[in-house]
Amino acid sequence: MAATKLIAMYQNKGLTQGETFEAKCKYVENPDKTEDGKLITAYACDPKAVASEFALMKRNYDAFIGKEIPGDIIAYQIRQSFKPVEITP
Repeated sequence: MAATKLIAMYQNKGLTQGETFEAKCKYVENPDKTEDGKLITAYACDPKAVASEFALMKRNYDAFIGKEIPGDIIAYQIRQSFKPVEITP
């Protein structure tokens, strides 16, 4: 049975939102954990441009609500884990 976890992502201290997206995406896309990217999927965005697309959507959201909320969640990561014999990519 798959374990699914929703992880809130916050802006890193000392980094811009764009830099935070880049850092978090680089960590999540670790080639050792994703079989060189084979295990990465995306919905409604391009995995190769995900950091810039997320930064753009966050700026659009802030503009839509009329303010930027300091310390606000900037994105969510959905992580699914499976037992080695349970599923194949």
